[in-house]
Amino acid sequence: MNPYAGTLKRLQDAFYSGITRPIKFRISQLRGLSRFLKENRNLLLDTLARDLNKPSFEAEISEIVLCEEEIQLALNNLHKWVKDEPVEKNLVTQLDSAFIRKEPYGVALIIAPWNYPLNLLLVPLVGAIAAGNYVVLKPLEISKSMERVMAEVLPRYLDQPSVWALRKL
Repeated sequence: MNPYAGTLKRLQDAFYSGITRPIKFRISQLRGLSRFLKENRNLLLDTLARDLNKPSFEAEISEIVLCEEEIQLALNNLHKWVKDEPVEKNLVTQLDSAFIRKEPYGVALIIAPWNYPLNLLLVPLVGAIAAGNYVVLKPLEISKSMERVMAEVLPRYLDQPSVWALRKL
């Protein structure tokens, strides 16, 4: 018996309810993620120093700033990204409306490696949220402090269960 089957089922049911589809919801989640980075900057820098002995300047640039830039990019372009794209019509489809509609996939799993535990967890999270997916986050166990921050602090900034941070997967 899979111990995570219940969690996966809850996330899939929540996804199929359609809550993540509106752009308003996605924007609120991205803003929450931005607030998480701003309000917990010192905690994140301390965590990266404790787990990886990363100097503050390096952690700021290679982890936090890159995540903030990705969030800002998504917020600035989200309305354009979700628009239907018209496609060329041929003789058969001349009387039809033909377009590409971007739809979210459902539930995504993001597993972060040890070397950039914040950046390589949150940058894919930004894309998954912008696309309208639910997400299961799996920080690597090597970064114990970061794993704890992701499991205990991050969920306070995001709508539950839009993102689930799991300690052991």
